[in-house]
Amino acid sequence: MVKIQIEGQILDLPPDIAVNDDAIRRAIAPVFPQVANATFTRTDGPDGVTLIKVTKRAGTKGTYDHVLKHLKDSPRHVNPIFPLYQRLYQNDARLASPEEFFSIQGQLDQALHAGETELQDTNTILTRLASAPGHASRRTPVGF
Repeated sequence: MVKIQIEGQILDLPPDIAVNDDAIRRAIAPVFPQVANATFTRTDGPDGVTLIKVTKRAGTKGTYDHVLKHLKDSPRHVNPIFPLYQRLYQNDARLASPEEFFSIQGQLDQALHAGETELQDTNTILTRLASAPGHASRRTPVGF
């Protein structure tokens, strides 16, 4: 008989899973993702029971810094409608003069078209992400 100890809890483990460390990792990873970096210690008891103790280890560090650096290095972008909005409604004036509004009508049309295109692209990305199937991973996502 084989038992496994995870965070103080002792559970029965089927012998076909206890064959090697990788089989144990594959079996336990969906409910205990920290097992990806864990070490296993096997001890045989006097009653013929093998106890496998799982000891968590810290995972690799540094992914957060890499992601943040990538975001900081990416090109800056402001939706084109925002500078026009600020220009029209500067100093808390609710409306700009009609002349100024008509003088930038072409810029407004271009900015609105570009903004609508960005919105469509963003919605397409969100739809694809939401419909993407989940995949098992041996690593815990950053922030969990």
